[in-house]
Amino acid sequence: MRKTSYPDIIIGAIERRRVVELRYKGVKRKVRPHILGYVGEGALALSAWQIAGTGSGWRLFHVEDISDLTETEAGFHSPARGYNPDDPAFSRIIERL
Repeated sequence: MRKTSYPDIIIGAIERRRVVELRYKGVKRKVRPHILGYVGEGALALSAWQIAGTGSGWRLFHVEDISDLTETEAGFHSPARGYNPDDPAFSRIIERL
């Protein structure tokens, strides 16, 4: 049985507009995923609206620093305020709302 990769989980959550829970740099967080793509020198990253963890607001998470990632049953209907589907931080976008 193939283990689902973190990028696959993130892509599915973006497509279904589902909140994900993750641990990032030791802190548990809940986020609404918006964009998965490559930033800087080719690091895979997630742009998300954080709703629990270390406050709320836009965060950029490097996928290599994420652990314990799961998609929840909680959904969301629309992008968070300030969402830019063409975020210039990304050199290549894999999936977005």
